[in-house]
Amino acid sequence: MANLDALFEQWLEGKPMTDEALEQLKASPQYSAMLAQAQRWQAQSRDYKQQPVPDWNRSSTLGVKAKRNNQSNSATWAVAASIIVCALVFLVPHKNDQDELSVQLAKQTTLLQSQQKQIDQLQNIISAQNELQQQYMYQLTKEAIATGRVERQEDINSLISYIKTQRAQDHAYLRMQLNDIAEQVQAQPMAAIAKN
Repeated sequence: MANLDALFEQWLEGKPMTDEALEQLKASPQYSAMLAQAQRWQAQSRDYKQQPVPDWNRSSTLGVKAKRNNQSNSATWAVAASIIVCALVFLVPHKNDQDELSVQLAKQTTLLQSQQKQIDQLQNIISAQNELQQQYMYQLTKEAIATGRVERQEDINSLISYIKTQRAQDHAYLRMQLNDIAEQVQAQPMAAIAKN
C-alpha cells in the first residue's frame, strides 16, 4: 500500500512514471477511482475560462426605486388622510350624542369591573381546587406507599413461614432416615457391621 501511495503522489506531482507503475495504480480499485477523479479535475482546470462580469448601471436602478418610493408614500398619505377625515366625522359628536356616549361608557365600565371581579373569583376557586387536588394526590401517594409496604411485609412473612415449614419438614425427614439407619445397624450382627 505504501508503494501505491508513493506512486500516486508521484503521478499527482507530474513526475515521469513507467507504464508498469501506472498499471499498478489502475489495477487497485481504490487508486483507480482516485486516479480517474484527479484526471477529471485536471481536465476541468485546463478547460476553465473566466467569464467577464457584466456592467451594472447602479444609478439607473436606484433612481427607479426612489421614484417608486415617492409614489407609494403619496398613496400612503392619501389613505391616511381619508381615514383621519372619516374618524373626525364619526368622533365629533353632538351634545346629545355625548350624553348617550357617556352613559354607554359608564355601563361598559361597570360591566368590565363586574367581569373582572368574576374572573378574580374564578381564579381563586381554581387555585383552591388545585391545592385540594395536590393534597388529595399527596394523600393517595402516602396511602399507596403504606399499602405497598404492608403487602411487602405480608409477602416476606409468608415466605419466612414457608421456609421455616420446609426446614422443619426436612429435619423431620432426616431424623426418620437416621432412625431407620440406626435401627438397621442395631439389627445387624456385629460381624456384618465390621464387614461394611
